[in-house]
Amino acid sequence: MIKFFGNQMLAAIGDLVEWESIVMHLIALVILTVGLYFLLFKPVKRMIKERQDKIRKIEKENVDLNEEVKKMKESSEIVLADARKEAAVIHENAIKVANQKADEIVQGARRQAKGMIDRTEQELEEERRKLGSDIEKQIAEVSVAVAQKVIARDITPEDNKKLIEESLSEWSKN
Repeated sequence: MIKFFGNQMLAAIGDLVEWESIVMHLIALVILTVGLYFLLFKPVKRMIKERQDKIRKIEKENVDLNEEVKKMKESSEIVLADARKEAAVIHENAIKVANQKADEIVQGARRQAKGMIDRTEQELEEERRKLGSDIEKQIAEVSVAVAQKVIARDITPEDNKKLIEESLSEWSKN
C-alpha cells in the first residue's frame, strides 16, 4: 500500500509539475531578476555613487574652506599687527600733540603772568609816584608850617617855592 500510495503521489506530483511549467518559471525568474537588476539594483547603485560623489565634493569643499579659514586667520593676524603698529603711532602722535598743547598752555600762562606782573609793576610805579607827590605835598606843608613857626612870619608863595625846592634837593641827596 505504501508503494501504491507513493506511486500515486508521484503521479500526482508529476501531473502538477510539468516541464513546460518549470521552464516558464525559470524564464519568469530570469526576467524578474533582470528586471529587478535594472529597476532596483542599478538605480540604488547609481544613487549610492551619487551620494559618494556628493560626500567627496563636500569633503573637498571642507578642505578648501579650512585652507581659506587658515589664510583669513593669517591675514587677520597681519591686519591686527598692522593695527597695533598704527595704534602705537597714533598714541605717540597724540602724546606729541598733548605735549605741544601743554607747552602752549604753559607759555600762554607765562605770558599772562608776565602781563599781570607788568601791569602790577606799572600800577605800583604809578602808586609810588602818587605817594611821592603826596609825600612832597605833605613835606611842603610841614616845611611851611615849621618855617612859619621858626620865622614867625608869613611866607610868600615865592619863598615857599624856594624853600620847598631847597628841602627837596637836600632830601633827594640824602
